[in-house]
Amino acid sequence: MSDSRVVTTVCGLCHTNCGLKISVKNGRIDKIKGNPDHPANSGALCVKGNAIKELVYAPERLKHPLQKTRGGFKKISWDDALSRIADKLSAIRQKHGPHTLVRCGGAPVTEATRDAFAELLAAYGSSNVTSPGHLCSQPRKLGLRLVYGGRSDPDYKHTRCMLIWGGNPTASMRPAERFAYGRFNRVIPDAIDRGATLVVIDPRRTKTARKADMFIQIRPGTDAALALALLHVIIAEDLYDREFVQNWTVGFDQLSAHVRPTTPDWAEKITGVKADAIRQLARIYAGTKPALIREGNGFDQHTNVVDSVRLTGILTAITGNLDVPGGNVLFPMPKLAPCPAHPPKTKPLGAGRYPLYPRTFPAMIDAMHSGEPYQPRAMIVYHGNPALINADAANVRRALDRLDLLVVSELFMTATAELADIVLPDTSSMERNGFQPHSSYNGGFVALRQKVIDPIGESRPVFEVEYELARKMGLAQSYPWKTAEEWTDYKLKPSGIGFADLLSNPISYVTPPLGYRTYLQKGFHTPSGKVECYSHELDRMGLNPLPIYRAPEVVPTETFPLNATTRRQGAYMHTQFRGLPSLRKREPEPQVRIHPHDAKPRGIDEGNETTVESPQGSIRIKAHLTREMQPGLVIIDFGWGNPGDGGVNVNILTSDQERDPFTAAMPNRRFICEVRKA
Repeated sequence: MSDSRVVTTVCGLCHTNCGLKISVKNGRIDKIKGNPDHPANSGALCVKGNAIKELVYAPERLKHPLQKTRGGFKKISWDDALSRIADKLSAIRQKHGPHTLVRCGGAPVTEATRDAFAELLAAYGSSNVTSPGHLCSQPRKLGLRLVYGGRSDPDYKHTRCMLIWGGNPTASMRPAERFAYGRFNRVIPDAIDRGATLVVIDPRRTKTARKADMFIQIRPGTDAALALALLHVIIAEDLYDREFVQNWTVGFDQLSAHVRPTTPDWAEKITGVKADAIRQLARIYAGTKPALIREGNGFDQHTNVVDSVRLTGILTAITGNLDVPGGNVLFPMPKLAPCPAHPPKTKPLGAGRYPLYPRTFPAMIDAMHSGEPYQPRAMIVYHGNPALINADAANVRRALDRLDLLVVSELFMTATAELADIVLPDTSSMERNGFQPHSSYNGGFVALRQKVIDPIGESRPVFEVEYELARKMGLAQSYPWKTAEEWTDYKLKPSGIGFADLLSNPISYVTPPLGYRTYLQKGFHTPSGKVECYSHELDRMGLNPLPIYRAPEVVPTETFPLNATTRRQGAYMHTQFRGLPSLRKREPEPQVRIHPHDAKPRGIDEGNETTVESPQGSIRIKAHLTREMQPGLVIIDFGWGNPGDGGVNVNILTSDQERDPFTAAMPNRRFICEVRKA
């Protein structure tokens, strides 16, 4: 007699975290369906969600702890692995001090990824908890915080104009950050069906751009120049919301003077966008009420990212589209307890140079090389891949090689795990309990991430591993949790629920429904309580108080005549999932996309093997000829280079020398190169 059941849970393979209904037979996953009752997807499921079974039962899964030896890796027991780590970390702490331990997490697609090993570092005495946030999301979040105090999300349901800037929601299935709209693949089409205008700003004619009423094809990294020119037109032509500006902004007069020289004709030379198109765009966005801006990941990995996003926030605010129906809304989120619960008093490595984002990973790399202000000695990596995703991959590898101990907890062997001294097998999101917070029109809610099956092989849930490691090091006496369930209870206490509540109510609303114009009662979460076009906080810190355009420090040369940017292939998540057959069938290999105008004089035809060379290095990769971008720009797929995927890491070509002054964001998405037929 077979044992059959259906488990309600949450996906966890990307930031959307769709609800799932998973059929289990005899302890194994049988069928996967979207949960029609989950507000994030209303039953819809993307290709990654449909590949969960492949991921869980992939033969390449890490199933046992591994120790590096001269001949490769060998299997060891959990007790041996954790004892070795504990002994080494204890010795490092005694000899070099607790601040020399670093934790690097990956993209926080789940709350566990965000918090794993953070409490351990705090108990150890280190504040160097970092992530690849300088490459994704955190600089944009900072930019909006500086303007109006926090992130906002687009209100597609009530809008009449959508400005999708540097994003491709049709491919990513992510029309916002944490807002649950229902069927994610219908959000933009439904708004179009209701009569909303769609404008897309992107260097590449994406799937979303092909649906647009107006497509603005911009040069990579010049978004701030375009935004400054839009502000010039809106202010010069009196298209802004005078009442809101008068009552709810500071620094508007300084802004007006600041953008007086940034005319559309000035911006055309920088962005490649015709001056008349800039004027038309300004009038469409400011004149169509309400309108929204969705600033996407295309803003990330540029040295001007924070100021660029500050400008999108100012555009939203002065046109009267902030916190109103159909504009960009300040969404309600569940309240979570901080992690770590007991933070150390030491400052992170980046506090001196990057005070607004002191945990930026490049500060860790700098210190590993220079020893200033001190030398990091050990690193724990959880679901992160710093050897692959950071600019100048060779430099990152050299830095990681300087560590006395590198521990990686992962599902699969990665480029970073290959460098590790100890590799720990983690559970997938189907093999552990937890939760996921969201926002929605009906309010902030928490969804249950329920364990579907027992862990594969000897893999263990991360919080159990973390607690056991803390116990072995004598650091567990004040630890706030021992298991994922206790961690869930701790995190959700401010919202008034716990793990047991989620078991009985897997989707629990913990805030009132979305409200508009909430600033009328509470103001904005800025020093002035208003929208800050001019930041006195930045002025006091010696940073530019008005957002500016910074020209790229590296421009094409005779040796490297092409600009280059990167592309995330829609089937994958960052550097993950290239070993899953159904996804690999969709995107079998990385390519360099090159315009026929550039390919012809180089003798490059479709599918040719090419050599792409930059000042940092060179790679071999197949060519795909396309007219989706302008001549002079090539686009290279990123995320490849893990063991067994057969691809090459584009970050061999990128530079870590130029940085965003606020966050150390690097120009992974804008570099120079030459392409030759191999």
